[in-house]
This record gives sequence, C-alpha cells and structure tokens, in this order.
Amino acid sequence: MHNNSGAVMKIIKDTVALTLITVVAAILLGFVYDITKGPIAQAEAEEKAEAYKSVYPEAVGIIEMADNAELADAGANAASILEAEGYSAVVVDEACIVVDGSSNVIGYIVTVTDKNAYDGTLQLTFGYTKEGVVTAMEFLSIHETSGLGLEADKPEFKAKFANKKVDAFVVTKSGAAADNEIDALSGATVTTDAVVEGMNGGIVFAKYLMENEVGGSK
Repeated sequence: MHNNSGAVMKIIKDTVALTLITVVAAILLGFVYDITKGPIAQAEAEEKAEAYKSVYPEAVGIIEMADNAELADAGANAASILEAEGYSAVVVDEACIVVDGSSNVIGYIVTVTDKNAYDGTLQLTFGYTKEGVVTAMEFLSIHETSGLGLEADKPEFKAKFANKKVDAFVVTKSGAAADNEIDALSGATVTTDAVVEGMNGGIVFAKYLMENEVGGSK
C-alpha cells in the first residue's frame, strides 16, 4: 500500500513539474515573440517598400489598400475577377495606387502569390502604368531549387518583364521573339510557368484597376 502511495505521489510530482515547465516555456515564447515581432514587422515593411521603389522608381506616393476604400473593395473582389479569367491559382495579396508629386494617379503596384510554383508558392510584385506598361518585377518570396528555379530571382530573368506593354506573357522554349514571350528557364519550366501565370493574373487585376479608374482619373 505504501509503495502504491509513493508511486502516485511521484506521478503527481512529475505531472506538476511538467506542467510548470510547459507554462514557463509558453511564457518565455510569448515574451520572445513580443520582443521580436516589432523588428520583424519593421524589416518586412522595409523590404516591401524597397521592392515597391524597385518596380516603380517614379512613384512619389504609394497608397495601399488599407488607406483607400475603393482599392480595398477592388481587392475584396480580386478572387472572382481573376477566376473569371482563368487565374484561380493566383491570389492578389496587395495593390497600391501610385501617384506623382502632384498627387496624380500614374499607375498601380500589384503583389500576387502564385500557388503553382515548383516548391509550392512564390510571391512577386510589379508596377503597371496607366498606359498599360509593366515597369518592372521583383520577388518578395521565392524558394525554388538552387541552380534551377531559383535562377528566376536573377536580374537578367526579372529584366525580361520590365518596360513591356503586353496583355499577357507567354512561355517559349524556342527563344523569345516578341515582347510578351519569356524564355523558359533551363530545367525549370514549372517555375517559369508559375512566374508568368502570377504576372498575368496580376496584370488582369491591374487592368481592372486602370479601367475602373480606381483611385481617381487625374
């Protein structure tokens, strides 16, 4: 009987100790999260701002969805807009109105995630002028295979999308002969397709913003 009582007490002590360890660990994790979430959020914001400036150097002001109700409403309808054009694998993460020094709308910046990347998803952002020109493209997130799909993140590949007035890009394996043609990366056709699909879905949304004069027609 005494042995059984001792065993029960040991189980209780072990359970209490384990519970205390778990509680302390949770408190410490919460403390670390509170300390790091600010710097992490700031770093992400700085990275995004740098990418925006990279894809639209002429931008004097950038208005995000959170600061414009009309833009936010368009964003809420983005999924149906893209799905109607066959881009259900593309998600609009953010869209911005770009203005000049006189607060005139000169274009848009669109950020999308494509779900058909080789490694799952990739996220890119690009500028789009009111004249329908893609200014430049930059990745915010890409985790493709090094030496293959990750070649998409190199300047020479991203430059293929810059300063192009196109309705949609297409992938070619025989050498680009037109502004809308993008050479497939060697051994990484899936990645190339995903980038082009993401760009095309984003262009659909950018054209919607432009045609509906979202942000004003100044």
